[in-house]
Order: sequence, then structure tokens, then C-alpha cells
Amino acid sequence: MLFIDVDAACKLAHWNILPLLPELTGIPWSEMATVSSLKYRAQQAANKPDGKLFQSIEAAKTVVFAVEAMSPAGTPDPEMLALLSAIPQIDPGEAVLLALLARDTANKLLTGDKRAIRALAANAAAKHFEGRLICIEQILDNALRLNGRDWFLANVCPNRSIDKAVSMILGSRCDAQLEILNAGIQSYVNELIRLRDPSILVASNRSQ
Repeated sequence: MLFIDVDAACKLAHWNILPLLPELTGIPWSEMATVSSLKYRAQQAANKPDGKLFQSIEAAKTVVFAVEAMSPAGTPDPEMLALLSAIPQIDPGEAVLLALLARDTANKLLTGDKRAIRALAANAAAKHFEGRLICIEQILDNALRLNGRDWFLANVCPNRSIDKAVSMILGSRCDAQLEILNAGIQSYVNELIRLRDPSILVASNRSQ
């Protein structure tokens, strides 16, 4: 099962990448799940964007469609949930999803929360999550390779401000060349990979 946190789902929806997730990951919607509260929040924003998670009605509708195609998340491991909830930088939703990973070693988590990744990597609990997290930059890298620079810029640039790292990668004029995009994305992936050895991130073909 691939669990997807709220931050990743919403950002990818704004960039028109969320609908491509099965193609980019090789995992069908039926083997993905997220926190139950996301569907409600997205349904509310489909009528009126909240200006926080959702900047547009279209992004909210995209999330609703995706969540409805996913499977129920299930019940998190209680001991792991208690352990993760004690880490201040990991919010309750992220703790639940990480605790769900503990149910099956084949489970993975797609997350847009770099603060949580850094906190987990520095904690003893990280040994339970080696090679099991995917950051949104890895998904962006796949989208760029699949669809090319022009498509990437056309879809990500209009809402680049929702992610500081992505804004920096794209540049002030949002006209970065392919080589710059590749290098910028990979620099963030590599930074997270190097937080811990063995890394908690899923191995990437481009990782160094």
C-alpha cells in the first residue's frame, strides 16, 4: 500500500500531477490510501477554496476524485503511533500514516513534509522506515522525465508558490532549462537521502 499525506496530495493536485500518480509510481489507486479527513476537507474546498490547503476549486475536485478511487487506510499500529506522536516535528496526520506503515513492511509513504522526514531521520524510530518514504521531489522528477520541460513548467509554474523548494528550483522567471530543473530536483532528493544511512527514502535511480 502507498499512503499519501495531505501535503503531497494537495500540492500534486495543484500541479496537475496527482492524476498521473498511478502511472508515475506503477501503483494503482486501489493500492493507495490517505487520512480519512482529507476527503471532507477537499469536498468543502470544492465549493469554496480555503486559501491554505486548496488555492483552487479544480485542485480540490482533483483530490476528491483521487481519494474516492483509493482504499480505506486501515488502523495504525498503536505502539508505533504513540512513539511517533511524541516527536514534536511530526504532526498527528503524519504520525498516523507512518504508524500505518508499521503494519506491513511493503507499505510506503509519499510525503510532502520535509520537516517530518528530517525529524524521523534523526530519531531512533527511523530504523523501522528504511527505504520506505517517497518525497514529492521524486514524483516531480518522474513527471519531468515522463512529460518533458514544457509540460512541467506549464503545469507547475502557476502554483509554484505553494512549495518553497519548488519555487527555488523553477527560478524567479519560471523558465529554468531542463538541466537546471534536473539538478535542482535531485539536490533536494539527495539532501534527504543523506540524512541517514541507510536512508529512509526509497532508492532513486538518480540518487547519488
